[in-house]
Amino acid sequence: MLIGNNNYIYSTEVRDNDVQRASFNQLVRNTFGFDFTEWYRAGYWGEMYIPHVLLDGNQVVSNVSVNIMHFEVCGIQKNYIQLGTVMTDSRYCGRGLNRYIMENILEEYAGRADGIYLFANDTVLDYYPKFGFVPAKEYEYFMVCGDMDNIEPYIIEKTDMSQNQQYRRFYNSIESYHYNTGFLNQNDGMYMDKNIGLYYFWMSAGFGGCVYYIPESSVYIVASIEGEVLYIHQVFGKEHIEIKRLAKSFGGRVKEVVTGYTPACKEEFQAREHKEEDCTLFIMGEDLQRMEKEKMMFPVFSHA
Repeated sequence: MLIGNNNYIYSTEVRDNDVQRASFNQLVRNTFGFDFTEWYRAGYWGEMYIPHVLLDGNQVVSNVSVNIMHFEVCGIQKNYIQLGTVMTDSRYCGRGLNRYIMENILEEYAGRADGIYLFANDTVLDYYPKFGFVPAKEYEYFMVCGDMDNIEPYIIEKTDMSQNQQYRRFYNSIESYHYNTGFLNQNDGMYMDKNIGLYYFWMSAGFGGCVYYIPESSVYIVASIEGEVLYIHQVFGKEHIEIKRLAKSFGGRVKEVVTGYTPACKEEFQAREHKEEDCTLFIMGEDLQRMEKEKMMFPVFSHA
């Protein structure tokens, strides 16, 4: 297609073209400081991550990626589109390339999803409203632990993700029963489903060193401690997990627990606005207005 005075090729087939995939990864490295090389080699770049690129020859010069996202929200299946990896080669900025891609994506997926959303950095907050996106608040859930002297901790085992047997057991657990909020009533929470590739991406990005196993319940925890705060990024398993017992398992210095997802039985927690530095949620569609109205947040590991 002709954009301005230049001809570009629009493609969604970058993943399966070695030359174009290499160019795509180079642009990702230049823009964000990482790439998807290992993700692809490991076989986890599947059909749910679809770059929409403009090519100048075989060179990727602009991109917006479509992420097919399956969630269960309050017990109901939802299919959303998350846009990400938004970038343009610095030599091609100012030509309307990214706008062209965005308009094509929104036209292609109109009426095909329950909502479309993205996370934007603070330098482009005025850009996405031009396409109909509106900013929305997210809320995180936390628990003040108080006195835990009489609480019996779980026995937890650190999972060594470099060991093939432990690695496979962990991913089998995700595929088998996906997500557990740690409470009995899961119909009140929000969790990502059917996206093992995105979980792998985050484990490879540093969270693989934060995986723990609770033999008593056959449950996996992805968690980390910062000061006196225990961040429970995700819980995988079928059994009920007592949050204060879990906090005690990580030592007596834990004073507060913060979840990286919207828990079921939210009344067990307190809620506060969740705001990441240089990151704003933009949404499109009535269904996603519930994020702010019902004080929800997208799970940490669903960010793409």
